[in-house]
Amino acid sequence: MASRVGMSSVGISVEQLLARGEASTREIKHFQQMEKLRLLMIVSTYYDEQKNFNREVLVSTESVEVMKKLLLLFNSNASQLPLKALHQPGLEEEMRAFEIDKITSGKTIERLMEEFGGTSTDTNHHYVSSRPKHHHQHE
Repeated sequence: MASRVGMSSVGISVEQLLARGEASTREIKHFQQMEKLRLLMIVSTYYDEQKNFNREVLVSTESVEVMKKLLLLFNSNASQLPLKALHQPGLEEEMRAFEIDKITSGKTIERLMEEFGGTSTDTNHHYVSSRPKHHHQHE
């Protein structure tokens, strides 16, 4: 069973990331499975046409059960990570998109993901962070 948590950053909106519909979600799920990630969080940061800074997240979990646990963690940390659900047609239950209501540091998001990785009953927790500078980092 996958026990790792992965995080990646992109400079486009979640809507643009998912613009290819089912092909986009298939590629995300395939990457998640290849890396054996229990949770993959893609953080989107971009400026819109009005030059407003936006931050969104797309989360993909290995199962509906893991998504439910993640949503509980998000709810219990709402003051640190205020999220607003983004409606993205065609997403399965294991994949959700959110807009972050206020400027939240990447460190806050990383800390929550590390905390989530620590909630697994599996003792082999790995936190894999992927940033544009370091395409992918393995432990």
